[in-house]
Amino acid sequence: MSTSFPNLFSPFKLGSMQLKNRIVLPPMGTGLGEPGGFVSQCTLDYYEARAKGGTGLIIVEGSAPGTKCQFGAQLCLGSDKHIDGWKRLTETVHNQGAKIAVQLMHAGNQLVDGKLTQVSPSAVISLHRNIGVSGQPPHELTLDEITEIVQMHADAARRAMEAGFDGVEMHGAHGYIIASFFSGASNVRTDKYGGTPEKKARFAIEILEAARKAVGPDFPLWIRLNAQEYGVPNGVTIEETKKIVPLLVEAGAQAIHVSAYGAGSFSTLAPISDTPGAILPLAVEVKKVTKVPVIAVGRLDQETGEQALKEGKADLIALGRRLIADPDLPNKVVGNKFDDIIPCIGCMECIDRVPGAVRSPGMCTINPMSGREREYSIQPAAKVKTVVIVGGGPAGLGAARVAALRGHKVTLFEKASQPGGLLNVASVPPNKGDIAPWLKHLVYSTKRAGVEIRLGFEATVKNIQDAKPDAVIIATGGSPILPQIPGIESATVLYAQDVLSGKTKAGQNVVVLGGGRVGCETGYYLANLGKKVAIVEILPHAAPEMGMMSRRRLMDGLRGKQVLLLTNTKCEEIKPDSVTVGNSEGERTIRPVDTVVLAVGYKSNDDLFKSLQGKVSEIFKIGDASQIKGIRDAMNDGYKAGLSV
Repeated sequence: MSTSFPNLFSPFKLGSMQLKNRIVLPPMGTGLGEPGGFVSQCTLDYYEARAKGGTGLIIVEGSAPGTKCQFGAQLCLGSDKHIDGWKRLTETVHNQGAKIAVQLMHAGNQLVDGKLTQVSPSAVISLHRNIGVSGQPPHELTLDEITEIVQMHADAARRAMEAGFDGVEMHGAHGYIIASFFSGASNVRTDKYGGTPEKKARFAIEILEAARKAVGPDFPLWIRLNAQEYGVPNGVTIEETKKIVPLLVEAGAQAIHVSAYGAGSFSTLAPISDTPGAILPLAVEVKKVTKVPVIAVGRLDQETGEQALKEGKADLIALGRRLIADPDLPNKVVGNKFDDIIPCIGCMECIDRVPGAVRSPGMCTINPMSGREREYSIQPAAKVKTVVIVGGGPAGLGAARVAALRGHKVTLFEKASQPGGLLNVASVPPNKGDIAPWLKHLVYSTKRAGVEIRLGFEATVKNIQDAKPDAVIIATGGSPILPQIPGIESATVLYAQDVLSGKTKAGQNVVVLGGGRVGCETGYYLANLGKKVAIVEILPHAAPEMGMMSRRRLMDGLRGKQVLLLTNTKCEEIKPDSVTVGNSEGERTIRPVDTVVLAVGYKSNDDLFKSLQGKVSEIFKIGDASQIKGIRDAMNDGYKAGLSV
């Protein structure tokens, strides 16, 4: 029991399931499954780490109730041959003192006429992520197909019970098949499954009733739903939800997991809000109409969760991305080790992938171990070495920490007066503020591991050799590219990193050259300062390297601030008060222009690495010094280097 968080760490009973605390790991896709939907060793290791870290209830990611996995590396409960793997998982989690449930998730895709086809209550295209995204109306489910899907869920629930799960959650949220029946945007049926909220809930009710019959009266069974749909015409409203919740409970749901769904601009509100507790008011409304436990979710943290429990707004608190970033968060809170908690930066990399892509292991930007717990386990070094690391950005700090934890004597040289490298400016644009506390933690944990950090120290071949290192890790980052454009040497031309750091000041009328992530975020930052901004990008799309939802948020922000975004456009010339650009339609002149900000990319700083080759016995090049990428790759490079020395 934590004296600081007495409610969060109090025991609780969900149906017949006794929980040691109120912390829930909500279902989040990992992409760790084996082909055919089988549980992998990586799956076991991932969930074991969260159970060992102190989570009370783990809800395994949305798993297919039928025999066909419907996307990526989705896990499956569609046949009895899957049960043995699930037994290994439930035993693994139980051995760590946690309870475990599984979410059954029919994505709205199934085999129709021998092909994997989108299915829906009605043959209409809506804004839901799985309904009509191909541009063609989905297949409208027949009554026989509905009956088949209902039985599919019941059979999968029975298998889950046989596999040793403590409960089953039905996925009725986020635009998938059950949610699509709830929503007037995708359900325009006129039979018993459409029309009033009560009729639209019939599909979910039948699934719960069939599952309840399959697992008996005492086995914990519940549903996750969208209490509200945002930005979805004719979508679910909280008023409709309050009408159907009592019916779902009557059908056998012993808890309600309250989420939400947002389309378009609202996708960053629900279900992955940036603000802790943004959709908590929906849980409050649901609690007004039911006595069964309510699970709250939505960027919650331990403070917000504790307060919600204290005020009776929810009964259980789901911490999602925070438990990906730090699976030991619950134990650290109980032990009052708050400085040791790895703070999630809210980057959405764990869930924000290119649509249709299979997520690779190691899905967390700041925790390379996530999904690779066994492969990246930190073990003592066979031989203690003297290790010199040059560069105090994320790659260098990450490498230094891991190497020191393995027992090496590590010294890090950083020529700047503060560590962090470009992380110090990456935290400046809007929606990037969570990077700053994580950087503070990264420096703290690196020092705590025993690393000596020398700031204001510029490494040379000589002083590195003087340190007599057994191994050298070069993490010297990159330098901004200066493109060959007439007028580029003008005093009005600034680098994006200097603008973000405050080293230089931009004027009122700004042209940003480069519309990648850095250029767009810098433009958004300047627009929020009241500047008039134009962004020029030579490629067809701005910020193509960003994930779908984080990019959408940024693009919405640029539009909201009336930033002029010119794609497929090249800068031809920079003049003292104007910029000439050209595309397939010809040239145009942007004026007035006080400042041009360069954000056209970086080049690796690897001169020191080249100079040291052959002069030290062991040398590594990591992060941007090796290849220009992003924070996630830099942290992964650093982690691997720390394990390799």
